Amino acid sequence: MKLGQDKRFKIIKAHFERVAKVFDKNFFKVAPFYKDTIEALVETLPFSQKKKIHVIDLGCGTGNITQALLRRYPGAQVTCVDLAEQMIAMAKIKLSGSKNVTYWVGDARDFPYRGKYDAVIGSLVLHHIEGKEKTIFYRKVFNALAQGGVFYTADVVMGSNPYLQDLYVERWKRFMRQNLSPGQIAATLKKHRREDMPCKLMDELAMLRRAGFKDIDVVWKQHYFCIYGGVKK
Repeated sequence: MKLGQDKRFKIIKAHFERVAKVFDKNFFKVAPFYKDTIEALVETLPFSQKKKIHVIDLGCGTGNITQALLRRYPGAQVTCVDLAEQMIAMAKIKLSGSKNVTYWVGDARDFPYRGKYDAVIGSLVLHHIEGKEKTIFYRKVFNALAQGGVFYTADVVMGSNPYLQDLYVERWKRFMRQNLSPGQIAATLKKHRREDMPCKLMDELAMLRRAGFKDIDVVWKQHYFCIYGGVKK
């Protein structure tokens, strides 16, 4: 049975509120190549490291990507956005040494995308948004960027056909078998099917194009997981 989006978001919020304190301990056992993903996502931003860029980190979680971003761009001003209050609480602890970070708790669809940001980045958050809402969301992000601003996200994307999709999931399970029991893997996949609504990569890129983005590209990909985005010109 397919859940309505609002009900799914309530389940997602409850899930991440519950696991926030152990998120870092467990997440790297579930997400393949995630340290590589963080590095690749931050490297994709095309700015001088001395520039005081303004960035939104969507689905900031416990602050891993913002932490890496600030190492590369120590003068950056970052707004961390997350649905779960406990995730934000953990991010505040991790990023407590930085005065350049502000926090916003709530649904990324509802964030007030006002002002002109140099970059909007995200990590494993947009697969929660489905259907026409995602095209609307991409347009909000586009409008929030300054000319030359960029949007890149690391996320789950479906294969273009059933064979590839089965391959992607099998590769993911192969990774999890190194770290988790069969029961834990089954529980992870059940949550994934219940909470997540990933799109085919080609559909994501088409939505970005309709929203106005240029120079759209896939900058990193490993089966089910990839980084993609574009530029406002």
